[in-house]
Amino acid sequence: MSVAVSMLRQVGTGASAPRDRRATRDWVLRQLYEWIFSGDIEPGLPLSETDLAQRVGVSRQPIREALRQLESDGLIEEAAGNGARAVVVFEERHIAEIYSIRAALEAVSFRAACSRITEEQLADLERVQAELEGRLRHGAPDPGKYDAAPDFRFHEIVAEAAGMPQLHAFLVNVWIKTWALLNQVQLAGTYPNEREIADSYRDRRLLLDLLRERDAERAAAAVVTHVNRRKTQLTAAIESGRGGFRLPSVASPGGRAAVFA
Repeated sequence: MSVAVSMLRQVGTGASAPRDRRATRDWVLRQLYEWIFSGDIEPGLPLSETDLAQRVGVSRQPIREALRQLESDGLIEEAAGNGARAVVVFEERHIAEIYSIRAALEAVSFRAACSRITEEQLADLERVQAELEGRLRHGAPDPGKYDAAPDFRFHEIVAEAAGMPQLHAFLVNVWIKTWALLNQVQLAGTYPNEREIADSYRDRRLLLDLLRERDAERAAAAVVTHVNRRKTQLTAAIESGRGGFRLPSVASPGGRAAVFA
């Protein structure tokens, strides 16, 4: 499992900051991931190193290092042309770019995995898939309560099976951006609803079957269809105004606008 995805799974532990410098840096990064993904740090508002250091209870240095990592992840960006940074407010261009890149990379991953995936990895995928399908018995989650970690773990097992470390690294970067985007719309109750969740899990069941059959071309085509369907459903949910989430207006100052109505 990648360091970034592992960190995202460890947020919310409530542990105090460790003394080791590297461990402190990673701990601070986990805290900032948590606040970004929970919406505690509001998208679009400038970030202050001093304020964050006081809130976390550390010096500014590990905050500065964590912000550089978050900028590299594509989760924060320059806010006002004055060096200040803010959590990215996702726009339509982000959705189109993220999902287009993800579809292309996932196709390579699934195609390569078909000839290399082990029975143990297929069993791991079955366990993740069973967990996902079991959720459907509980209906749609409340806004902000959908845990996307197993969804991404499914795709990461495939990437690990593909045996391409650079591809895996590229995918982790795209998954993190996707996760951040989905959290913004999930907090508003915009996406996904129960039908969209069921569609996603149905797609993954087909993907698992094709991996078992080791049908590389059909698996590659199916994962592209899966990712593109998610993009279409996400865009339609936002455009419908469900949950009050709206994309920033192109005409707004700096390309920004409130994302919640």
